[in-house]
Amino acid sequence: MSWQEYTVFLLESIGIYNEDLMWHYYKKIKKFIMWHKEKMGIDLQDIPETAETKLENQKKVISWRRIARAIEKNDFYLKKLSFGQTKTDNETLQILIHKWDNLINETTKTDDKTLIKIIENINDEY
Repeated sequence: MSWQEYTVFLLESIGIYNEDLMWHYYKKIKKFIMWHKEKMGIDLQDIPETAETKLENQKKVISWRRIARAIEKNDFYLKKLSFGQTKTDNETLQILIHKWDNLINETTKTDDKTLIKIIENINDEY
């Protein structure tokens, strides 16, 4: 399976259980791809499967592996794709948490410090 196919697989898998979350990731990934098209001239079909790992980690290049890894890490804000945490994202997250009780909980694996704080706050509420 290619990294592009794996990215689509991850999105579709998320969509089975939580369509709203799938669309959240889809919109942000689409914006990421469109930015690279406009600023760097990289069309969708020209996105490489992988790039040099060092450059991917420094967020200097686009690749399907980088996109897939961001989804794998439960990176809600997609910080690994150079997005920042926004007020709209926070509002979306709160809506999703209340709509889908199982969206995030103490078993959610993430490196995102913001999400970890939200999980702790949720646990304190209950």
